[in-house]
Amino acid sequence: MFPTPALPFIPQRPPMVMVDNLLSCDPITVRTDFRIPADCLFLRDDGLSESGLMENIAQTCAARIGWLNQDKPVRIGVIGSINHFEVFRRPAAGDTLQTTVTVENEIFEAIIVHAEIHRAEEIIAQCDMKVFVINN
Repeated sequence: MFPTPALPFIPQRPPMVMVDNLLSCDPITVRTDFRIPADCLFLRDDGLSESGLMENIAQTCAARIGWLNQDKPVRIGVIGSINHFEVFRRPAAGDTLQTTVTVENEIFEAIIVHAEIHRAEEIIAQCDMKVFVINN
């Protein structure tokens, strides 16, 4: 079952896709991977931008929602807030990221998560994010 392509579970479409595969998913924790292509919209001379890292986290959240609601149309979410965002290293084209999102709280359509992005064994970014799911 895992890994499985993430695209069917997220609303984004190329060139805005920032997750490749769903590595695992349950109601609390989701893990994705993403190999940064050379033509990634969020690449800068010194690596993947902060907004690209945030979008990767948001799309990992979207993959969780899509996976848990496979019997429904893919839902759209919006970032409500980002707190404690830290970037320790900017990844480059060709790097593969593994992102883990853990649900801290879920109230109605608001989901509060803690997220970490790793490259191999090294944590490169983390934050707390609030995502609101829009009803279709």
